[in-house]
Amino acid sequence: MKKTALSVVVTMLATAGGTAQANESLNVSAYGGSWGDALQACIFTPFEEATGIDVVVEPSASSVTLSKLQAEASSPIMDVAWMDGGVSELARDSGVVAPIDPSLAPGLAGVIDQAKYKTEGGGIYAVGNGYFAVGIVYNSEEITTPPTSWEDLWNAEYAGRVILPSAVNSIGVPIFAAFNALAGGTLDDLTPGIEKMKTLEPALFFDSSGVANSGFQTGEGVIGAHYATQAFTMADGGLPIAYAIPKEGAMASDIRIHIVKGTKNSEAAHKLVDFAVQPAQAGCLATRLQVGPSTSGVELPPEVAARMPWGADGSIDDLAVADWTAINAYRDALSEAWTRLASGN
Repeated sequence: MKKTALSVVVTMLATAGGTAQANESLNVSAYGGSWGDALQACIFTPFEEATGIDVVVEPSASSVTLSKLQAEASSPIMDVAWMDGGVSELARDSGVVAPIDPSLAPGLAGVIDQAKYKTEGGGIYAVGNGYFAVGIVYNSEEITTPPTSWEDLWNAEYAGRVILPSAVNSIGVPIFAAFNALAGGTLDDLTPGIEKMKTLEPALFFDSSGVANSGFQTGEGVIGAHYATQAFTMADGGLPIAYAIPKEGAMASDIRIHIVKGTKNSEAAHKLVDFAVQPAQAGCLATRLQVGPSTSGVELPPEVAARMPWGADGSIDDLAVADWTAINAYRDALSEAWTRLASGN
């Protein structure tokens, strides 16, 4: 009798263990901080509740994520990765991301064409999950007339009080490319941009948004090129900070979803991609991060719509979306020149 009871217990434990092992899970590399919190609240937790698939998140910056995917290419640990535009193209060229099959993620039909990133062969290697923009952020108490152009950063009244992203920041290199174009330069000729920047007196160059926010909070800077999302965060915190879209267009990029090449959980990974681009999830991210939805048909409350990177009544067509393929081809030269300028050389 004891032997029979013991056999039952062993069988129950073995069954329970088998069930636990059978639970699906996905290893996901995504952003940390407030962006990671928003992804968790808008996508990961609801996805787990809807599907029973566990999402194990490893917070990471895009460049770090790419380095890890490259290092683990022969035996990938991650299944899905969120990375910014620019790094996304580098991931494509490195061969560390897999094609996304629309038949396994039918929600892609609702994603605008500009946010379905394709290889030369036509396969989708990344899907946009929301647009963010860098425009002109300024202290509205000290600057009562809203700026209208990037050229306003060169106003003599703001000398020594301009805040700019460094080459380390994901938008720093394309901002320099934009300033170079403003000065009449091309990616083959950075001299006009370099000479133009020498006439500007920045207060600081920021690697992370927190450094820029601190500069505005302390009054070290009163105007600069900074993220719209951060401007609204500071304004909500009671600071006299406003955001303006320059007439040349706000410099924009997006957050993107990728399936890692070699994942053993491709079906579950496609389910996550499909879930992430649903209107409810896109609307949630828009509300929490002020990122413009790449999913069509998302209805936003007026107060949220007013904070979209393209403005209350605009669209993606009002953004100066970085041409990352072109920029990446000249990334080393752009980064080197921008870094020299930031160091005062």
